[in-house]
Amino acid sequence: MTDMIPWLGVIVLVLTGWAIVKKYQVNMVLFIGGLLLNVLALFGGLDALMTKGSTGFIGFDLFELLKSISTSQVAGVGFIILISGGFASYMQAIGASDRFVTVCAKPLSFIKNPYLILAAVFIFGHCLSLVITSAAGLAMLMVVTVYPLIIRVGCSPLAAAAVVASVLAIGYAPASGTANLAAQLVHLEPIEYLVRYQLPMAVPTIIAMAIAHVVVQYYFDKKEGTGEVADLTELETKRKTLEKTPAFYAIFPIMPIVFLLIFNKMVYKSVTLSVPTAMFICWFIAFIFDLLMRRNVKESFDLSFAMFKGMGNILTSTVGLIFVAAFFAKGLQNVGIVDLLIDSAQGIGLNSTGMGVVLSAIIGLVTVLTGSGVAAFTSLAHIVPDVAQAMGVDGISMMVMMHTAAEMLRAMSPVAGVIIIVAGFAKVNPLTMVKRTAIPCLVGYVVMLTFVGLFF
Repeated sequence: MTDMIPWLGVIVLVLTGWAIVKKYQVNMVLFIGGLLLNVLALFGGLDALMTKGSTGFIGFDLFELLKSISTSQVAGVGFIILISGGFASYMQAIGASDRFVTVCAKPLSFIKNPYLILAAVFIFGHCLSLVITSAAGLAMLMVVTVYPLIIRVGCSPLAAAAVVASVLAIGYAPASGTANLAAQLVHLEPIEYLVRYQLPMAVPTIIAMAIAHVVVQYYFDKKEGTGEVADLTELETKRKTLEKTPAFYAIFPIMPIVFLLIFNKMVYKSVTLSVPTAMFICWFIAFIFDLLMRRNVKESFDLSFAMFKGMGNILTSTVGLIFVAAFFAKGLQNVGIVDLLIDSAQGIGLNSTGMGVVLSAIIGLVTVLTGSGVAAFTSLAHIVPDVAQAMGVDGISMMVMMHTAAEMLRAMSPVAGVIIIVAGFAKVNPLTMVKRTAIPCLVGYVVMLTFVGLFF
């Protein structure tokens, strides 16, 4: 019977994946799945769920385990994600993130070749993801700011929409919650994860995706025509509204990254900043300047509350998910699925790179089916430290592959929010949009796996 426990756990894992794909509430799916896995582990002979801090009753210990995991997460990566979400909300509230995009978009107006500007817009939009972590939010900002530029030089509306919908291919630390989680699980500071691993991987990957976009959009434009040019009057009006915010506000969203790049153990060792500290400092600096510009104390105070409101929103949307995902991952470990996975991989000769490819493919498949890779990534990412330890590696390459797959393959999903929103704007079926985004995303995915496998 004991030998059957890991395979019963596999059934629970499959049912959990099915429920996520069917869009059952993700937090509860992972919580129930984690509960079942840990109960199975107890039936399989696990002596105790808690190494210390037991309640004295095994039934209560199931929930004491969840409490212990949640406390650990909220004091660590959970807090970083809270502050990052709050800072992003404040930047949106004062118009700084919008102004950042409009200022950065100015150089694109000098490019006149239609397909060259497509590549430039993709690379430009991808760079914006360093500070704007919402795929749908970034895409709509780009629709307002750079979409008209693309159309004016002769690009088809559908080609322009496809590029805009797929720009957020990598979620960067320290702004991205999932990137912060990935960094913590492989024992890296977020800024180190960004500089040493994400940015080197991103350069060839994003260039390859940009080239693929040019080829794919040119092919489909020749095959299907360029389509009807949209009325850009409303977009021009919205852009002018965004530009009413002072231009120097564009500095605020990137200030935390600048602070962290300077004050860290790799550069300026005598003074170091954590991500939350840097974001608190930059929030206060932005508040002071906003107060001076508005000259309305009450309005500036009200807008500053967006920092705390954003923290509350991110707690319900992301941090709570991390709690139950870690609980679920602990169940996977306790029931023996992690050991089963490692034994199977070693049995067929997979090394850590091969394991990373397999896990990233699983996450990518769930991302395409659900339109979001967050649940799949957060639930499987927690097993990486154990898998890496068993294989005698640091796990960084596996983590980079898994994390990037969760972001990059989103634009291949017809049910992804960003695809639905941009397809609606372009007045086409989401499947028509995916036809133009799928190949560039797959090219980027293959280049990413190759680069990480060779160099990390």
